Amino acid sequence: MFILVLFGYKQYKVFTIDVLGNTLLDCIWTQAIKEITKLLTTKEESHQKDQKTAQQKITSNEKRIAAINQQLQEEGLLEAPTGKKDDKKGAKPPPQKKGKDAPPSNPLEAEKLELQKDTEKQQEYVTKYTDKLNKIKVASEKFRDLNERYHNDQLVIELCDKTGERKFVKTKLDGIANTFLSDKGTYILAYLQAPATPDEEEQLLALEFEGYLARTVDEDIGAVEEPLLQLQPKKDDKKKKGKK
Repeated sequence: MFILVLFGYKQYKVFTIDVLGNTLLDCIWTQAIKEITKLLTTKEESHQKDQKTAQQKITSNEKRIAAINQQLQEEGLLEAPTGKKDDKKGAKPPPQKKGKDAPPSNPLEAEKLELQKDTEKQQEYVTKYTDKLNKIKVASEKFRDLNERYHNDQLVIELCDKTGERKFVKTKLDGIANTFLSDKGTYILAYLQAPATPDEEEQLLALEFEGYLARTVDEDIGAVEEPLLQLQPKKDDKKKKGKK
């Protein structure tokens, strides 16, 4: 008998349930934290590599643009950096565009334009990867904190379905897990967050992180975040009724 447990970002693992609830829950948590940490580390290294590649392309593009500018100056098709026009005899006037979006007729100008466009794209990559890397650090710290709280018995973890229906495993830790979990069932690993104020209720949160951290910049195009938990609104909120 076994169950499938979801966690992290599109991560899952199969666990046998012919064991004590306490043993199962501890095993699930340990494996989930291990897999999440491993994935975040892998993605961090991958993003750093992609960011470095983008930075190298920017440097290469800038060198080529400088070389093109030098060549255009020598041909009299571009003003010198000082702002003084080249007074060489026979200097060619810069080509005139036929329209606002007309491409340059000079091959060097056309190449320069493409390099400038690519440089802007690579700069955007660098900026976005910087944001991803910063958020990965925040997420990694969050999971380290949760793991520390768990091992200090300061965190209640839970198994539930997509709608947030809890199995209340904390009250069944001394029983065999197959007596309160369904064979071949799919569960989400979650934890309870204490309310920030007396007027609030504790929150059930999935042990997950947003896909933005794991995806490449190109993979972000058209991507939609799909949280593990899709909590349904409560039909009977006693607290709200009591405030009338």
